[in-house]
Amino acid sequence: MLLGPPASGKGTQAELIQNRFGIPTTSTGAILRKQAKERTSLGLEAEKIISKGGLAPDSLVMQVVEEWLGTHPDAFLFDGFPRTVEQAKAFDAILRERQRPLDLAIALAVSVETIRTRMALRLVCANCGKVVSMGRHVQSSHDPCPNCGGSLEKRSDDNNEALERRLEAYWEKSVPVYKYYGSLLVEIDAGRDVEAVFADIGRLIQDDSH
Repeated sequence: MLLGPPASGKGTQAELIQNRFGIPTTSTGAILRKQAKERTSLGLEAEKIISKGGLAPDSLVMQVVEEWLGTHPDAFLFDGFPRTVEQAKAFDAILRERQRPLDLAIALAVSVETIRTRMALRLVCANCGKVVSMGRHVQSSHDPCPNCGGSLEKRSDDNNEALERRLEAYWEKSVPVYKYYGSLLVEIDAGRDVEAVFADIGRLIQDDSH
């Protein structure tokens, strides 16, 4: 799993890991945003909370996670999950049941200044949900999505007010998850170039698979 504050590069690194190592990847946020777009009851419930910078309730998140694991039983990478110690404990129970223990947890460390800069450049595809950065993936918000050609837009929770709430929730609820995983968790400096961060992550995954 990849953990870290908002805009620490979890989505970018998750995509690189999936492409390089073939590990199926998801984030609860991407699944819930897809559900919101499809106007499901689950999606609408989550949208109300997430658009205000809040976190979706654990019961809803665990429902989504267990469903997804049912279709990806052999390997997985979660981007930004679990976000609370309660979620981590519930996830452990699911993995024990499936006899698939967690191999590695990676925490991406980044400064608040970098988070604000990255958030200002971040866009999401209205069609496929891919998150892109202006200057890296596209030149402007008018460019088509490089993944599916859909239109790009700002995420509803990418504003300063929502970011403050998300950071508060991260420090209060998510940082204790690091302690919960103890020696299983490795912290990486994610304020560097994407390629340098990925090189460190790749080494960890290769070491872990031997």
